[in-house]
Amino acid sequence: MIPIVSFVGESGCGKTTLVEKVIAELTAKGFKTSSIKYTRHEFDPDSEGKDSWRHTRAGAVATALVTPGKTAVYVPHDEIPAAAHISFRFFTDADIVVAEGGAEQDTPKIIFYAKGCEERFPLSEAVALIGGGSDAVDLPVFSRDDSQGVADFIVKTFLKEHGKNDVRVWLDGKPLM
Repeated sequence: MIPIVSFVGESGCGKTTLVEKVIAELTAKGFKTSSIKYTRHEFDPDSEGKDSWRHTRAGAVATALVTPGKTAVYVPHDEIPAAAHISFRFFTDADIVVAEGGAEQDTPKIIFYAKGCEERFPLSEAVALIGGGSDAVDLPVFSRDDSQGVADFIVKTFLKEHGKNDVRVWLDGKPLM
C-alpha cells in the first residue's frame, strides 16, 4: 500500500507552504510524490456546458480532460472519497502521497499544533507536530520552516522499508496488506 500522510491544521497556519516544500524535498530525494488537497469549499472546474461536464451528465463514471501539459480527471461522487481510494485509483506510480487537509481521513497526521486544537485535530492521530508541542504527548516537533526535517521524518517513518520492487495488490477497491 502506498503510504499516505496528511498535514492538518487551522486555515492560515502555513500548511500549503510547508507541504509544497516537503513535496520538493521528497522529490529531490528521488521519491515519486503525489498530493491530495482536501477543502471544505465547493469548487467545480467542470462547468456547465463544457464537453467534459456533458460527458459526466450523460453518465460517464469518470471523465478526463487532457491538454498538452496536464490531465484532470473528474469523478462525480456523493461523499468525499477516502485518501486510500484516491491513491489506489489515480496514484499507482507514487511512492508516497502527501495530503493537505482531510482531518477526517484515516491517515497518519502531521498536525499544525495550537493550544486548544486537540478537539478538532486529536493528538492521538498525530505522528508529529508542527509549530509547537503539547506536554500531553511525546511526538516529534518541527518548526514551520523545517521542510527538510519533516521530509527526513517522512522518509524514516513511512519509506524506510520502501523498495522499488514492491508489489501492491488491491481486491474490491481495498488494499491487501
